[in-house]
Order: sequence, then C-alpha cells, then structure tokens
Amino acid sequence: MILVQRLLGAVMAILFLLAALVFTSIALGIALAIGVGVWAWLWWRSRSLPRRRVTIEGEYRDVTDLERLESRQRERL
Repeated sequence: MILVQRLLGAVMAILFLLAALVFTSIALGIALAIGVGVWAWLWWRSRSLPRRRVTIEGEYRDVTDLERLESRQRERL
C-alpha cells in the first residue's frame, strides 16, 4: 500500500508540475500578445505627430572671465 501511495504521489506531482508549466506558458504568451498590441497601437497613434525636435544652431562666448578681469582692472585704477 505504501508503494502505491508513493507512486501515486509522484505521478500527481509530475502532473501538477506539467499543469503549472502549461499555465505559465499560456499566461506568458497572452501577456506578450497584449504587450505587442499596446506597443503597436501606441506606435500607430504617435506616427503622425509632428516632430518637435528643433536644433538651434549658433555660437556662444563665455564672458565671465573677461568681466572678472575688467572688474579687477577697474579696482586697481
């Protein structure tokens, strides 16, 4: 009787493990399909939006050092 219980327990454990793996793979597949669907919808909605990346070209000059030098020269005079 004990041997039968052990065999039945092992078979039940294997079946439970297989059922858990099947459920997990189905849930992962559904989650992946929903994620791809949401990504595709967002891409489709945002494809016609105007591109707001504006590059402003120009030059600049740092005058802080010059201002400090000029103020020192005024103080000396």
